Amino acid sequence: MANVYCMYCGSSNSSVSSLTGGSCSRNPEGRHHVPYDGGEKSKYYCKFCGSSNSSISSLTGGSCPRNPEGKYHVPYEGSEKSMYECKYCGSRNSSISSLTGGTCPRNSHGKCHVPVR
Repeated sequence: MANVYCMYCGSSNSSVSSLTGGSCSRNPEGRHHVPYDGGEKSKYYCKFCGSSNSSISSLTGGSCPRNPEGKYHVPYEGSEKSMYECKYCGSRNSSISSLTGGTCPRNSHGKCHVPVR
């Protein structure tokens, strides 16, 4: 069975129930770990700024200047694509970092574009 990772801190466990039973100090909405639904990857990208790392725990340990929900990177749960599209306005770009670098006029939760999964 594959490991289950927390999307806010990168902690891992062999089961969802064991993971979510633990507390997470980086979860901006609560106190428990939240499972990352993106599966294991060779590279993880932040959905708010496009920063990348080969480890989900290393990615989520870094500060993200574009995260409107907290101060850390949050991994993008979709797969790598040749083109990324903003889920609020439909703007497109070939990289997450280029897409999220632009201001989104329709994002009421923050000021940047956020990629569709």
